[in-house]
Formats: sequence, C-alpha cells, structure tokens
Amino acid sequence: MTTSQTRPRTATVVPHHLLIGPDTHGVTRYAGEVAGAAGALIVRDAGLLKEGGRAHLHVTDRLISPDPTAAAELVEGLARRVRLTVTLHDVPQPTDGPRFRARAAAYGRIVRASTAWATNSWHEHALVNRWCIADAHGTVIPLPIQGAIGGRAETDAHVLGVFGFVYPGKGHRQVARAAAALRRGGLLATVRVLGDAAKGHADEIDELLRNCHARGVPVEVSGRVPEAGVRDALRRVGVPVAAHRNVSASGSVNSWIAAGRRPLVRDSAYAREMAALRPGTLTLFDDSTLVPRLEEALRRPTTTWIKPGTDLGPRLEDTAAAYRTWWAAVAG
Repeated sequence: MTTSQTRPRTATVVPHHLLIGPDTHGVTRYAGEVAGAAGALIVRDAGLLKEGGRAHLHVTDRLISPDPTAAAELVEGLARRVRLTVTLHDVPQPTDGPRFRARAAAYGRIVRASTAWATNSWHEHALVNRWCIADAHGTVIPLPIQGAIGGRAETDAHVLGVFGFVYPGKGHRQVARAAAALRRGGLLATVRVLGDAAKGHADEIDELLRNCHARGVPVEVSGRVPEAGVRDALRRVGVPVAAHRNVSASGSVNSWIAAGRRPLVRDSAYAREMAALRPGTLTLFDDSTLVPRLEEALRRPTTTWIKPGTDLGPRLEDTAAAYRTWWAAVAG
C-alpha cells in the first residue's frame, strides 16, 4: 500500500479535477483525459470539493453559464473555497461580437481569483494579457496529440473535408468558394462537412447548402461523427482543411494530425506557433493562396499526409507531466 510517507512528492499536489458539462464537449473530454493521465480524482459536483483543498478547472465560460458575468461569479465562489488553478479555453477576442467585453471581463476576474492559470498556447496567453488582464503571468501547456501515424489510406480524392462544429467564421463558406474556383479550372472538387451545427447556428448549414447549390458545388453534411469513427472519416477525405478565422486553439487541427493528415490551415499567430511546435504537420494558407494550395494538394495527394517518423509531441503523457510539474511549483 502506498502511504503518505512513500507517495511521490508530485502526487500530493495533483489537484482534484472538477469536470463541468457533457463528455461530448471537447473541453470536458480533454479535462477528463488530462485528469486520467495525471492521476487526478475527477469530481462532477463542486459541492463535494473539500474546503481548503486543491482543485483544477478547465474553463470555457459557456460551459459554466450562458452569462459570462455569472460564470465569473461562480468561479470566484469556487476559488474562495479551494486553492483553484485553471486552464483557459476559448480565450476572448474582439471577433466574439457583442459578448466580447463581457467575456473579456469575466476571464480577467477568473484569472485574478485563481491561484495560477494556464493556456494551451502563447498566442492565447497574449490574448489574455491584451484583452482580459494586463501583465498577468500564466504558464503555457500545449494541447497534446493522441494517435499514431499509419500508412496512407484510400481516399475520396476529390473531397475537401472540414471537421468540427459549423458556426460563423469556421471557414466552410470560403472552402465552398474555393471548390467552385477549382471546378471552373477543371478540378471537380466537392465539400464534405464532418460535423453538426454548433448550438444556435443550425441556419449556418442551411446557408452553406444554398451557397454550394448556387455555385454548383456538391456538398455533403455528415452531422456529428461518432468518436469511434473520427479517425477513419478524417483519413477518407482527399484534402483536409481548417479554414476557421480568429482561432485561439484548435482541437480539430490536432484531430487531423492524430489521424496522420497534414491539413491546410489558415495562417495565424496560433497556426505558426503550432507549425513551429510540430514541423511537417501543417500547410499554411491565406486568402490569396487557398485555391492554389488546394490545387496542389489535389494534384499531389502525398502532401496531405504526415511523413512517417515525424515527431508529434507533446503527447498526452508529456502534457500530464507538464501539469504535474506546474502544480508542484504553485502548490505553495
């Protein structure tokens, strides 16, 4: 039996993990994966956390409350009861629209209330400092890749695939316009949407279908892809594309990489950071280069696959180790 005298020092500072929301939500699922890899106890009810104990929360305000101010108040209340560390997801930025100021203020309050905070990229860390709370100092622990690179698979060579929830700015419309341009040039590209509409955005799918029909572009909407079928679905498309604007971090890009694909990703500070973290896993494009990049990928399909032997780190075990080191450092 492991006792308090023999237990490794880091084990004593791994906080309980409070999971909020359904496991189908990417943030909740990721929080559970980190907890499992780090050896943390998962708690679903904040009321079960011991007064004065340690807890960690992966924060996206929408999972806590539809009202950002209420979300901040709930986290502040939790931080008064326990020593709380947080990982910030969906960091606010002006493209959030009317909710931006409220979300930025809420994240600033959450940072101030927590014992320590983390983001998944330096890009997000900079967003926190620029829009939420100036001169705050957090840590950065990148999202891991889970999966092993296999050989190339048979694909539907003409299909441009976009994975994840459908919402404004995700890039589906731009991919449809690019497909129309390719078809005018003699390449019979089609669009496959691997995902369902985000909550409140069912009209986006209707609009996409109308736009594709008007442009003469065949489009297929799969709806939500079951977890067990994601890898095969991502390996089936001809060209993987992640065209969303104003991204702060992207689980969908990591899913493409985990499936062995080298997606075309819109150029951004975050995309450049990830391309430097994992060389050889992304192909960047901007508004002026999407069509030629797609044309090259359709003509040279090997460019859409990651080469065997490419380093995909950090892996989940690396991420868990980074969290344990950080929790040990802030435990005092």
